[in-house]
Amino acid sequence: MVQQECGAQRLRFSLLGPLGIENEGRPVPPGPPQQQAMLAALLLRAGRAVTLCELIGALWGEEPPSSAVTILRTYAWRIRQRLPAPEGTEPAAQLLASIGDGYRLSVPPESVDAHRAERLGAAAARAGWQGRQEECAGLLADALSLWQGEPLAGVPGPLAETERSRLAELRLTLAEQRFAVDLARGRHHALVSDLTAFVREHPLRERSYGFLMQALYAAGRQADALAVFARARRTLDEELGLAPGPELSELHGRILAGDPALLAPVAAAPSAAPSAAPSTASDGSVRPAQLPPDISDFSGRAEAVRELAEALAGADRSALAVVSISGMGGIGKSTLAVRVAHRIRDRYPDGQLHADLRGSSGEPADAGAVLGSFLGALGVAAADLPRAVEDRSRLLRSLLDGRRVLLLLDDARDHDQLRPLLPGSADCGVILTGRTRLPGLSARAHVDLGVFAADEALELLRQVVGGARVADEPAAAVELVELCGGLPLAVRIVAARLAARPRWALARLVAALTDERHRIDQLRAGSLAVTTVFEHGYRQLNGVQAYAFRTLAPFTWPTIALDAAAAALGLGREDAEEVLESLVDAALLESPRPGRYRYHELLRNYAEQRLVDRGRPPVAARLLRFLLSGAVAAFQWAVPGDPAGTTFAVECASRFADLPEARAWLVREFDGIAHAIGVALRSAADPALLGAAADLLVACSAFGRDVPSARLASVAREVAEAAELAGDDRAAGRARFVCGNVALQATRLDEAREHTTRAAEACRRADDTVILRQTCNDLGVIALFQQRHADAVRSFDQALVLARHLGHRSGALATALNAALARLRNGDAAEAVAICDEELRALRDAPDSHGAAHALGIRGRALHELGCHEEALATYGECLELCRTARLPRQEAMTRYRRADTLRAVGRLTEALAQARSAVAHLETARDGERDRAYALEVLARTEAELGDRAAAAEHAARAYELLSALGLPEAAELREFRDRVRSGG
Repeated sequence: MVQQECGAQRLRFSLLGPLGIENEGRPVPPGPPQQQAMLAALLLRAGRAVTLCELIGALWGEEPPSSAVTILRTYAWRIRQRLPAPEGTEPAAQLLASIGDGYRLSVPPESVDAHRAERLGAAAARAGWQGRQEECAGLLADALSLWQGEPLAGVPGPLAETERSRLAELRLTLAEQRFAVDLARGRHHALVSDLTAFVREHPLRERSYGFLMQALYAAGRQADALAVFARARRTLDEELGLAPGPELSELHGRILAGDPALLAPVAAAPSAAPSAAPSTASDGSVRPAQLPPDISDFSGRAEAVRELAEALAGADRSALAVVSISGMGGIGKSTLAVRVAHRIRDRYPDGQLHADLRGSSGEPADAGAVLGSFLGALGVAAADLPRAVEDRSRLLRSLLDGRRVLLLLDDARDHDQLRPLLPGSADCGVILTGRTRLPGLSARAHVDLGVFAADEALELLRQVVGGARVADEPAAAVELVELCGGLPLAVRIVAARLAARPRWALARLVAALTDERHRIDQLRAGSLAVTTVFEHGYRQLNGVQAYAFRTLAPFTWPTIALDAAAAALGLGREDAEEVLESLVDAALLESPRPGRYRYHELLRNYAEQRLVDRGRPPVAARLLRFLLSGAVAAFQWAVPGDPAGTTFAVECASRFADLPEARAWLVREFDGIAHAIGVALRSAADPALLGAAADLLVACSAFGRDVPSARLASVAREVAEAAELAGDDRAAGRARFVCGNVALQATRLDEAREHTTRAAEACRRADDTVILRQTCNDLGVIALFQQRHADAVRSFDQALVLARHLGHRSGALATALNAALARLRNGDAAEAVAICDEELRALRDAPDSHGAAHALGIRGRALHELGCHEEALATYGECLELCRTARLPRQEAMTRYRRADTLRAVGRLTEALAQARSAVAHLETARDGERDRAYALEVLARTEAELGDRAAAAEHAARAYELLSALGLPEAAELREFRDRVRSGG
């Protein structure tokens, strides 16, 4: 605990452990957890006002209760009761004062142990830089002694969680600084045990391995030091997929070579370098001009430049003008910030300050050191610099008051790093960049940078390599920027490589980048490298975050849903969301909409390079199982009662409320399903994946044209070929069935016949009766289309036997009616009528309007063929009435053109014309109605020909022929002859 006296009163607050309060040496209960969360928020901003909005966010995040304000007011009253003021001191109500709609806790920062630890750390850094190693070590020891366990232990809320992580990281950083100082003091032997324990507890902190190696080597234990490097390399590879960094590798080389310089104590690295002497104007005032140079080939971002410049250039303002730019690494934040700063620098005649805050690196800049640099640039002598960060911040605000100075703060990590650096004057301006937008920052304008549009990327390419080379290879230029994913840094790198090699064709670099396995490695030119930018963010991840980043990359295309990601990672939904959102915060993942995530293409390549292959199969199995569970639930809505639903290799709970919801889920997830199956097939062999993949395809096929048929067929072929190689007849049969079904829907009849025949053979070997029934039915449909009517009868009869064996009533009905149609086409119309009558009797007790309408339609056609035209018309009339009642517009239109054909046969041409026109009008707008539209047009054309309207008949016959010909149906030849006869007047 840290003590601060205020008159006779002594208040002490603990945050570096369970939240604690002492008043005049006596402990004060801090209250219930949420009240502690409010007190912690106030203490972390001791002496500064905290708005109600900030407090609500601190306690509840984005989902506060409706009574949040009332709850906070109650907590404020209770906190005041717990801070009694002895006689002669400030009342508790003044200690916790109402400011605006929020509160300010007026206690000195030194009374809060977390603030004290930060000040001690900054003081230690200054002592180390000035060479006072003993003092530095003592200050670090004092700072570390303040921790009493996990910071804010048991305190709930988003702010507490964030601060827990930050303060825990601060402790580790201070500990590493202490190790560095002790090494510089020559305490090698004493450090070995502490460092060994530290490395064991924090195995991913690379810097600590280096300290331990140095201590062991200086202690005469070279072999042990080398063993530590081997352990570090193994751990970093297994946990992060990384090799040791250059500093650790260099140290390893020096130890291998027996470098004697490592045996002697060396000065600890300074925390910050002294600032360069500022320039002065003729009147003696200091006018810093620290902006980095602008670039001549700046491209794109015109709207962003305009918006940010206008926000900073406005003269009428009452508060500090802050603009912010966020986006992933390599997106061009710094370049845009520099361009804007130069654009409006004349509006800030008193100078410009610049600092790289290194927020995306493993070692962000210390705010105290940055303030020291700024104050030096403003003319403050090093000897006059205040020691405390807060005092430096106050001095900076004082010096900038009334002056028009622009600050460019590049690559900020968080609000705590940024807060001391902000001026208080409304005359100043600040340009801020960072990987993510900082919550709670009040900015006049914010730009979340995305990738370049194609024309912006091409313009940058032209500016660097020359317009002539781009004009000579326009297609290669477009492909080149597409392979860069529109990432400005990547485009600049390929442009720089081409500019340095004027004889290279653009297509040569396109070929090099096409290989995804090596694309990232190709995006390097001199000191510019995409990998370096990505590495900064990746090295800041903890083990779980790094695992998720690597593991999901192969499976996330184009996006992945939160639930699917959770399943793949083997995490609960809330834990997975926390991990994924942390990756979004680190700009390593994008969230295009709530609950969905995606990678930039180059980040995906980078992540996959770090993937440990042996971890992929179980991930693929978990993901496919989750997707299959959802697809089966959707399948059961699409085809309720289908026995295939009981044969899938997964159990599923009801997930959807109705068919539209089920269809929407499957359509939304289909691209991801197809991609996941492809990745699973390319991963290490796992026989279980083939079965799950085949089942997924069958479930998806139930949604017909709602899913992209070409993609479905392509993936099904991959699964079929893999299953055939593995000898898995069940998976092969199911995948081939899907291939055949897709080809049948597209009337590619020969292809459909080949796939479906192979599917039937595999299903028989695997005794997969359910899919065998469907393949037999599909073989019958194919035979019908190809006018192989006897083959169709045989196939349908086989399918009917299987359907009845399975107890599949709806399947048996559909197959029986198909068999009736096949018999009708094969010249056995009487048998077709008998089958329809039998099925219609069975349907009297079943509410299947669709099946009944189908049966009536076939019965009418069979009666027409038998010459029983009046009975056929009566049957069609009954069918039309049923279609109108049951709202079956597609079947109603089909019945109308069949009825028109019968009316034509009995000479009732005017009625036939009206029925045919009605059918054509509906089918013109029907989805996937090309075949029936062609049949309706044919009936209309034949009716018009008999009525003597040969022009209309020829036109409609031609349209019908075009449709049937495009579908590859044999009827097209007969219709062509009719069209030609009508045209010739025959």
